[in-house]
Amino acid sequence: MRLKKAFGEELGNTITSDDIVGKDVIDIDGEFIGVVEMLHIDPSAVEVIGITIDKGFLRKGLIIGKDYIERVAPHAIFLKIRPSYKLKGMNVFDSEGENIGIVTKVNLHGKKNEVESIIVRSGIFKRDVVIPVKFIRNIGYNVLLSVKKDDIMKLNKYAS
Repeated sequence: MRLKKAFGEELGNTITSDDIVGKDVIDIDGEFIGVVEMLHIDPSAVEVIGITIDKGFLRKGLIIGKDYIERVAPHAIFLKIRPSYKLKGMNVFDSEGENIGIVTKVNLHGKKNEVESIIVRSGIFKRDVVIPVKFIRNIGYNVLLSVKKDDIMKLNKYAS
């Protein structure tokens, strides 16, 4: 059905909030994140600035800015990113392939999806250690570091 013009603009190719709320949200890796719960609108610019994602029962919601949205498809919203919280639980390996531990926390730059550092729990260190993003070489199914375990130990020598 074609909608009539409103204030000189064709409305036939637009979507409504009803078309967005309840849609699945998929990250850049193709993983299901949750469903759109709300739209966020800047009242002065009258434009959508982001969405809130419901990640399920007893799980904290997630707000995603419009700049992180790749596209809106008929059945899902696709993101340009992997949300940083997905690093939690990943194994961390040093540059020589030794398992350092598991990511327990992700520290971000402000409210952006930009990692500042990760907190890793390991029996090797006997405590949690902070690993700055500059020592992270790659993030895939695991976190791969660009440094050896000993370098991380030196870095965290006086931390705690």
